[in-house]
Amino acid sequence: MNAVAKHEIEVQADTKLVPANDAPMVAMIERIVMDPSIPIDRLEQMLAMKERMEDRQRQQLREDREYEAKTAYFSAMSACQAELPVVTKNRRNSHTNSSYADLAAIEEQAMPIIYKHGFGVSFQPDGYNDIGELLIKWEISHAGGYVRNGIGAIPVDGAGAKGGVNKTGTQAFGSTATYGRRYLLCMLFNISTGDDRDGNAPTAKPEDVQTITDAQASVIRELIQKAETTADHFCKHYKIEAIPDIPSTSFAEVVASLRRRIAAIEQRKGQNNG
Repeated sequence: MNAVAKHEIEVQADTKLVPANDAPMVAMIERIVMDPSIPIDRLEQMLAMKERMEDRQRQQLREDREYEAKTAYFSAMSACQAELPVVTKNRRNSHTNSSYADLAAIEEQAMPIIYKHGFGVSFQPDGYNDIGELLIKWEISHAGGYVRNGIGAIPVDGAGAKGGVNKTGTQAFGSTATYGRRYLLCMLFNISTGDDRDGNAPTAKPEDVQTITDAQASVIRELIQKAETTADHFCKHYKIEAIPDIPSTSFAEVVASLRRRIAAIEQRKGQNNG
């Protein structure tokens, strides 16, 4: 079979697959194939042009499908979040005198609704970062085909019931992974659990407590670094799970305390240098 005949067969086969708006291009290629006076390189150019057009069409089709899937994802997420309840707290920490909703309660009350709206959720441990936090890879997939994923960094919980670092490595990993799943699930689906802290119960109702802003949290993180301590130690001292959990009414007091610590450190350094 010569090259021209081979091209003709390929073109005829392609005409059954190409959209109607490609018909003029196919007809032109067929005329070139049937005209022996036209150089073969002209045919190759036309075939290359047709291939580029099909590539653009396939790319546009992929983009359209991705857009539709993304739109369906966020539409379903909005409907899902509107239906999710405030999860009932079912556990009591007798040592810290606080109530919280454990992972089982959150999954029992929230996951049926999440599944109903076409979502699948997965969490997988993904090693540790440079400061020893457990990395948890999360993924939310939707029946429409859109997927979101990311990694959350969770401080390792090595403290036992009395606050001492007395958990085994396996126990610390298990409690950290469980807390990470609970925290990420609530964050990703905007699930409210009321008082989701294991610290001492505040005077006001948990739902009424206003926490610090992102800017205030950044200030505290900077002061913690200058105070030569760690965020984990700081959170344990104030009986909170994360820096953003600090009540806004305590911001000035916390800043003053950290500045006193920094001043004491600088004074000691000055005496040592002297």
